Amino acid sequence: MMTLTTVCKPISSLSATVFWRVGSTRNGILNVTLKAPHEDSALVCELVAIQHLIFKKEVFFESIFSGKGCRLVVSKGAIRKLALGRSNKTYAEKYAAFLDSRLEGVKIEVSQKMEFMASEAECEVEHIRETKIDFNIISTPAIGDVRITKHAFEQYKTRITSGDPKRPYKSLVKRLNHPELHIRSLNDRVIAHKTRKYGRSDNIELWTHVTSVFNYLIVRDDAGNGTLVTVFERNGSFEED
Repeated sequence: MMTLTTVCKPISSLSATVFWRVGSTRNGILNVTLKAPHEDSALVCELVAIQHLIFKKEVFFESIFSGKGCRLVVSKGAIRKLALGRSNKTYAEKYAAFLDSRLEGVKIEVSQKMEFMASEAECEVEHIRETKIDFNIISTPAIGDVRITKHAFEQYKTRITSGDPKRPYKSLVKRLNHPELHIRSLNDRVIAHKTRKYGRSDNIELWTHVTSVFNYLIVRDDAGNGTLVTVFERNGSFEED
């Protein structure tokens, strides 16, 4: 099992030091700076650091699209509660959203042990800042860059009937990366419904594949960036989404 261990030491309401390791020999230190002061900076900084390490730095040497086979050993117990939906720290939910989407299924343990961690005296500290990078955005050959919403991911898990994938997020990403996806026309009833919901319909695209029953509803912003808002099987209804 791939294990990332982090221990966060707060510096101020704006920053914290996060010690990390994978195994007993690969380790490092991050200095995390938030965009604005936060009363629970240690919690937020640790969550920012975990995303940076797994999705940007790729400390597991691969792109991770499932928490299965991964374990986080964290210093803040609230992280485990957030993943389980049992925390009252609602202000941290947006920082922890990746735990039940792209990292769904990850095992989380809590420990503050510093064993095998790097020493500040012997290690070059990496400085990172909280950014607006959305790690739920994937690049696909047909659709382009697509942001997967939590709602769309939940709909995928609920509506898929062609199997029961053990890693549903990875399964969805694989489907979206099919190079032969193409746009399917929307009927007038659906266009009218989506116009009522989104205020317009000229930015809505329905993508599918000739051999698949799944459809993917994409909404484009004015810059052309796509957001996957829902998925459904071809014979299903999606007007309620």
